[in-house]
Amino acid sequence: MSITGNESFHPAPSVWHPLDAAEAWRLKQSFGDEAAFIAGGTWLSVQWENGAAKPRHLIDLSSIPGMKGISVSSKEMKIGALSTLTTLRRDPFLGEHYKGVVDAVTTIAAPSIRNAATIGGNIACKTGDILPALIVSDAELLWQDGRGAQREPLVQWLESGIDSATPQGRILTQVKLQLPDANPLMRRLEVYQKIGRREAFTPSVVTVAYSIAMDRGSGAIGRIRMAVGGGQMIPHRLYGAEKLLLNSIMSAELMEKLYEQVVLEAQPKGDSFVSAAYRKRTAAGLLSALLWQQFQHAGRTASSE
Repeated sequence: MSITGNESFHPAPSVWHPLDAAEAWRLKQSFGDEAAFIAGGTWLSVQWENGAAKPRHLIDLSSIPGMKGISVSSKEMKIGALSTLTTLRRDPFLGEHYKGVVDAVTTIAAPSIRNAATIGGNIACKTGDILPALIVSDAELLWQDGRGAQREPLVQWLESGIDSATPQGRILTQVKLQLPDANPLMRRLEVYQKIGRREAFTPSVVTVAYSIAMDRGSGAIGRIRMAVGGGQMIPHRLYGAEKLLLNSIMSAELMEKLYEQVVLEAQPKGDSFVSAAYRKRTAAGLLSALLWQQFQHAGRTASSE
């Protein structure tokens, strides 16, 4: 462990460099609210620019072993929490099996920001644009809290209301994705879409994602995950919409019901630019239109095989 800066006479925060996640957790326990974890630093920079107070201590996670890079086993893909968004965007395996995650990464900020920003930081802020894509991929989080590693479904953490930045907060070390089922009888449909106030490099108004396994013969939906986010909304699964679509056959009437269900179920937050009602309608229209278009395309593709 090393320390830089002068906390007594200089306004700049002291920077600590723990050797492992357990030591980083102990430092956070010691300093409490006066300390913050930092890796890429892009989210903290935004907060500071918006007037948030700077902590007296920064706990730099960037040198902790095992928190960077992507590995694949026979059952799952492991992504180090300090892996940059650019690393995710360029990974060929991730692009082949989790296209929605790569599409989400591509919409976040500018390339220079993605070179520094990490997947862990995008998750930890709880409103990151990558979250809907990870939700529908059934992502799990691996935490370190000083007692050892704990595995937790991403959606469970988001729904729990637990703030990872509290003095007792855990450190996110890895994101885990189960490899998709390669059932030849099922067609996998996966989409991520972001709507912003500008075409590129813009905060999100709405983000939506879904992952569907559709029977190649009957067209029935055998498995579905659907999520919505955007703005300051904590992204969440749309359980009611999933229930509506499960075991159903696509139709225009079903898409109308889906629109109504998403309007009912989505929980956006309004701001000075966009109202909550507008976000609801945008998410509902986007999901129903994307799903219907992709279903029709899948049908045309199947008829030509």
